[in-house]
Amino acid sequence: LNIMYSDLESKLPPSSDEPDLIILEFAVNDYEGQDHLVQVRYQASVFFEGFMDITLCSEVVIHSLLKRYKNTAIMFLEMQTAILPRKTGALLHMGVATHYQIPVVSYAETLFHGFAELIHKLERMDPISYSFADSELMLGSGDNVTFLSTATSSALFPYPHGCSPCQPQNIISQFRQGGCKSICTFVDRSNIVRDRKLKCKANDIPSGRKECFVPYLAPDAVHPSAVGHGIVVDLLVHSLASAQRSSCEGEGTPYQNELPMTTFVAKTTNELKVRGDFLVVNDVARIFSRWDQLKPVGNPNGFERYADDLLKQRMGWIATDAAGGSKITFPIDLPPGECYVVYVAILKSYNGMGTMMVEVRDYGDKKEMNEPPKHSTKKKVDGLWQSPISVWNDVQITEDNVAGCTGYCEVDITTDPTISGRDGNKVKILTVSARRCSRVQN
Repeated sequence: LNIMYSDLESKLPPSSDEPDLIILEFAVNDYEGQDHLVQVRYQASVFFEGFMDITLCSEVVIHSLLKRYKNTAIMFLEMQTAILPRKTGALLHMGVATHYQIPVVSYAETLFHGFAELIHKLERMDPISYSFADSELMLGSGDNVTFLSTATSSALFPYPHGCSPCQPQNIISQFRQGGCKSICTFVDRSNIVRDRKLKCKANDIPSGRKECFVPYLAPDAVHPSAVGHGIVVDLLVHSLASAQRSSCEGEGTPYQNELPMTTFVAKTTNELKVRGDFLVVNDVARIFSRWDQLKPVGNPNGFERYADDLLKQRMGWIATDAAGGSKITFPIDLPPGECYVVYVAILKSYNGMGTMMVEVRDYGDKKEMNEPPKHSTKKKVDGLWQSPISVWNDVQITEDNVAGCTGYCEVDITTDPTISGRDGNKVKILTVSARRCSRVQN
């Protein structure tokens, strides 16, 4: 948050010390993650291990924003994927939004009730390929146009809620892999039909029928197309215009942001304060214009920095040696004399992951003295969990009530040998970060 604040405030005009509006849009796959094995996969867990940590993160963000910007309007924007069982960040944010009285603009509620109606209608017409008959076409304009030549042609429901031509030009190039995907494919990938085998390939469509594509989804079933992004913009503009109209008509009164008298999931307001004030976040990838890069001390042994997803976007310091023993060390250099809590963010997943020993060695103010550490904290960390979800997970290494880092510290990570029965030994490091302790016991 501190990096975001410095980045944001550097872009404000000289006449303003607060932004007018902040829209919080967590990536649509932040809740149940993007699978590290395949790009889209059916996910099942809802209240998984780490659920409360992510909910607390949402509360920390809102609490910090409300404290810092008294006059800034704040809203959530909630998206949705075409993989129907997959929960999104909305499940996490709704409780926080209600508690802190934050408005929510929902792309999901706007489009996906109609999306479900379209699926049901197609299923009644053709339960095997979810196709529709040529006679169902509603042409966009003119008397002699064809379904494939008219951008706003639609079947079953008006555009953009019905079946429309495949328009790959409206989808960002990196998400055009394999061409457009039909409703049949999205239903098949959602794994919600178990009593019959779906036939979703183009050559499986019966004569006189057509595949159903919806214009607002990209082929990966996760991202919106240009049409989908246009709908999002319309929703935001409509929300702002409606709020302005209500204010002009005297239906609302201007007010400053006020915090509720209780927390949502945090134990205390002090917990929200310290968790929203990370002093250092060394990251393997650039997020904002300021980048405190995650660089090791010396040369790592067995760890390499690369992206292991299909799109080559999710960087990490990664070790995979089945024998273990891969080692990497990261520095944390903070003013001496205070207590700091150290975190290591890793990829947590359900397959192919290994364990590691994380040690935080505290040298205090003796960075250049070549003396032994004042204190050492060790923690065994496992990258595997039971939930069929792959997500970033912050692991707290040192505690609030013990001064595990008091200035210059080194975070040493050593991988273990592959555990019997596991089919991999991957360890992926994403960030090393630190905040002040909330309390210290001598």
